[in-house]
Amino acid sequence: MGKTTQELLARSYLIESSLAELLNKEPFQDISLAQALLMLNPPKIITKDFFMENKLNIINNLQIFNLEKELAEKIIAFFNIKALEEEKKEDECEILDKKKKFNVRIVEAYEPEARKISVEDFVKYFRNRYSVIRNFLQEHELEGLSNIGKISSQRRNISVIGMVANKRITKNKNIIIELEDLTGRISAVINHEKKELFEEAKNIVLDEVIGISGMGSQEIIFVNKVVFPDIAAKEKKKINLEHYAAFTSDTHVGSNKFLEENFLRFIDWLNGKIGSLKQKEIARKVKYFFIVGDLVDGVGVYPGQEKELVIGDIKEQYAKLAELLKKIRKDVAIIICPGGKHDAVRHIEPQPKLDREIASPLYELENVIITTNPSTVNIGDSKTSEGLNVLMYHGDSYDYYMFDIDFLRMNNAKLRPEMIMKFLLKKRHLAPTHTSTPYFPGDEDFLIIKTIPDVFVSAHIHKSSISNYNNILVVSCSCWQSLTSYQEKFGHEPDPCKIPILNMKTGKVSMLDFS
Repeated sequence: MGKTTQELLARSYLIESSLAELLNKEPFQDISLAQALLMLNPPKIITKDFFMENKLNIINNLQIFNLEKELAEKIIAFFNIKALEEEKKEDECEILDKKKKFNVRIVEAYEPEARKISVEDFVKYFRNRYSVIRNFLQEHELEGLSNIGKISSQRRNISVIGMVANKRITKNKNIIIELEDLTGRISAVINHEKKELFEEAKNIVLDEVIGISGMGSQEIIFVNKVVFPDIAAKEKKKINLEHYAAFTSDTHVGSNKFLEENFLRFIDWLNGKIGSLKQKEIARKVKYFFIVGDLVDGVGVYPGQEKELVIGDIKEQYAKLAELLKKIRKDVAIIICPGGKHDAVRHIEPQPKLDREIASPLYELENVIITTNPSTVNIGDSKTSEGLNVLMYHGDSYDYYMFDIDFLRMNNAKLRPEMIMKFLLKKRHLAPTHTSTPYFPGDEDFLIIKTIPDVFVSAHIHKSSISNYNNILVVSCSCWQSLTSYQEKFGHEPDPCKIPILNMKTGKVSMLDFS
């Protein structure tokens, strides 16, 4: 019996005999693929078909293991990666045609590469974060800016930019942070008597890049100013045509809690079949419809989930979603990214596009454009308008920040997700703290907010809200799933069936309720 089969059986999974036979042969007999498979939320009975349909995702997940080069090459050869690359080229051509037709442009997205990772990849990852965000911070006022390694032993006014390596509160209730750049490390003290500064410093998180100014030497700096790589107030961008964009997420198709009738009512509204004359006129002008992750409920995501599924096969869940989206008029561009733990992609961020084999019915829809999580998408570009940049991020890191940051916890951010979104916009990063979300360390940190969005749309919390941050429209999406037994244990309070509609010409947003 192969290592993979043994580990999966030990975790109460059943293995189809043909798959067990395959896993006991070259090149799989010398390695356990159990963790790579479990990251895909497999069904309780894992079949050979499931294994082969997820071949690209399995390779992506294997990147986190330090495979020997020879073994990695054998696995890639087995899966016939060249054939997969040809298929990918065909997909890209098809998607390009859709983008041109609907005036949609992917500004930033993540395309995974099949490779193993090492400690050096983490070093590159954090160095990239430091250098990119350092450039943002240099636009702010930091007098006497110096590299940490070049600070002299004499006390003077000084500014530094560094990554937060440590943070603690002293017996005297002061905050001490350790900042690190490419030349060294230094401690900095924020005195609790400087109340405004102290409150601001409470929101400093590990591994973010900040600037500080104060009096000090190479031993220590006494801080009088903290600078975050914040986004300055920008001019509110609009387009010339009165087109509308609608936003949603967390449809959770396949769950017995999926509110299908309500979702169909929204589709009827979008198609101009219901609503007042004014609403029908607005519906006709909706040209873009964003769905930000947790498209289906998945399989094996949480204990006892199988009791709450009406569709127990994840491919059939995506087929059902495609069946629903097919009812939407064909002049509406439906822009989709995966997200969270429910969709059939790896749980490590950034998350790649949905696998074409698993979600093939979605790819077949002529008005569906599928991108990654996160990604930035431009809509409405023309000769007279730059269009709007929409940052899509499902929001898996939000659970960490809503409970770990005093300011967010005390203000009950789990019911006000827009607070978390503004908090991260100020950091210019979607998950700055190392432990806030699982991530893949590449040559670039794809979770940095490099392009300043006009719209930041997110999900995950199942709470609907609309806000504004320095003329960035901040949209937290609703859901189409009523309270599950698992959510109830964690005190979730879903706010389903709400759809925000953005008038791209005026910038005004209205909220429609289909509950």
